[in-house]
Amino acid sequence: MADKAFSVNEALRFAKHDFLNQLQLIKMNIDLARLDDAKAVIDHYTNEVKALYELSKLSLPLTSEWLQTVNWRFAGFQVNISSDIETTCKPHLDEPIREVLEQAIKILHKELSPFTEQLLHIHIVCNQSDFKLTFDAKGEWEPLRHDINYEPQVTLTHECKTTKNWRFHIEESKEG
Repeated sequence: MADKAFSVNEALRFAKHDFLNQLQLIKMNIDLARLDDAKAVIDHYTNEVKALYELSKLSLPLTSEWLQTVNWRFAGFQVNISSDIETTCKPHLDEPIREVLEQAIKILHKELSPFTEQLLHIHIVCNQSDFKLTFDAKGEWEPLRHDINYEPQVTLTHECKTTKNWRFHIEESKEG
């Protein structure tokens, strides 16, 4: 499923499945009289949906689609997205950003330990002067042997690359 594009029908089916799971979790917490837990699930789901809506401000359709479907395509990860988006991004960055994300997740996915929870947090900052996307994976995997190829429009800066944490930043290249 990881290499195949989603049809509208498949995307809707996944979205409805996720929504149903959230409703079941809320219902279970209410049935167990754990109202604070039920409220926490509602708050979490609300924040998740808000984060996905924020992506539309970027005006990067390929990157936004990738971010919204990564948890369906690579189910080994619990994905969390946060952002501070004030302006649209430069359209020529869309394909290079998506390509870096795709390569990174495929490299990582091949090496995952099936016995460890894998977390992926992506944080995006986009304002008048800067674009920065931080990819922060935590979990457990075999040593990563491959490097990411990327276009000159973006710069890739590794902060950490171990068997338990891989953190890097994608930014607009200042050269050229």
